[in-house]
Amino acid sequence: MDPQPEPVYYICGDCGMEIPLKPNDVIQCRECGYRILYKKRTRRTCIFNSSLAVEKYVNLVIGMIVISLHHDAQCCY
Repeated sequence: MDPQPEPVYYICGDCGMEIPLKPNDVIQCRECGYRILYKKRTRRTCIFNSSLAVEKYVNLVIGMIVISLHHDAQCCY
């Protein structure tokens, strides 16, 4: 048997009530009936490797420059 999943907590966009939801629950505030809910922030630590993101961006820009130069060389001569 699978254990019951822990509910994920959402905040109602209208009344601000904290609502726990499990899979297959109706996405609706139990207090006011509003249907726009916002997921609460996680308390887990998230690590973002900025050097990897910068490296990918630099490679993308270099690739665009090389393509542009190659295209200009073919068009003008």
